[in-house]
Amino acid sequence: MLQILETFSDPGNAAKPNEDTFGHTENHAWVIDGATGVADSELMPALSDAHPISDAKWLAETASTELAAHAAEFGADLPGLMRHVIEALAQKFEAGRTRELNGRYELPSAAMVLAHCAGGTLTVANFADCRLVLLSDDGEMTQFGDKHSDRSPASRARTAALLDKAGEGGDPFALPEVMAYLRKQRSYQNREDGYWILGLDPAAVSHMRNWTMTLTKPVTGLLMSDGFASLAYDYQQITPADLVTMARDQGLESVIRAVRKFEREDDPLKKIYPRFKGSDDATALLFRVAP
Repeated sequence: MLQILETFSDPGNAAKPNEDTFGHTENHAWVIDGATGVADSELMPALSDAHPISDAKWLAETASTELAAHAAEFGADLPGLMRHVIEALAQKFEAGRTRELNGRYELPSAAMVLAHCAGGTLTVANFADCRLVLLSDDGEMTQFGDKHSDRSPASRARTAALLDKAGEGGDPFALPEVMAYLRKQRSYQNREDGYWILGLDPAAVSHMRNWTMTLTKPVTGLLMSDGFASLAYDYQQITPADLVTMARDQGLESVIRAVRKFEREDDPLKKIYPRFKGSDDATALLFRVAP
């Protein structure tokens, strides 16, 4: 059984939908990070004029709802659970979308990390750059996740070059070159020659990363989106182990404050760490589990 210690989610831009979400049941916990859309307009209808929704937010929240409703029946069978979730997403998307697709780049998608713990066994499933870091009381750390290609030196250099074209303080998303680049990258989702991600194609489950670990001592676990993990993995202000320690001892909001300080005070021009968004949505779930 998972003991949930704290949850927290902070939008990168208060004027836009927070496309991260999280959830938990008795034995499951997850964080989902919807990939901000690059289409000209949304495919899924708004909830109301007062509550607009993006396709990324729709996918993340719908997936979270499906996980909460069906996690118990699948237990440690995370591939089976995720296949059910993706099939439900695909059906709901086809039933609800308001127009035809202009290209694969318009398909909604998300990163995800999902954990199940029962009987001293921890099972983890992951798409893209959401992460889980475990830290034992004696300092032993275990990481689950993938180092996303957007963090490579070549990708960062390409992002920096595109940011230079936007100019200081300019909106990179207003540049045709930026949108063309992002749409090209997004069109490779869930393809054999591309990358696999939580979306509308159940075939992605066969490519989902999975781990099983036997617990031998109590651990603190931190499930997080890349916006939260950025303090350690992107901005390299602290180590992943220190990130868990900070979250455990000072609270999740303390990590968010440190993330936002780096983004808005230390690197507002996005020179130290090139990125299209000044600040990303940041979400985490902190838990405790013992054998």
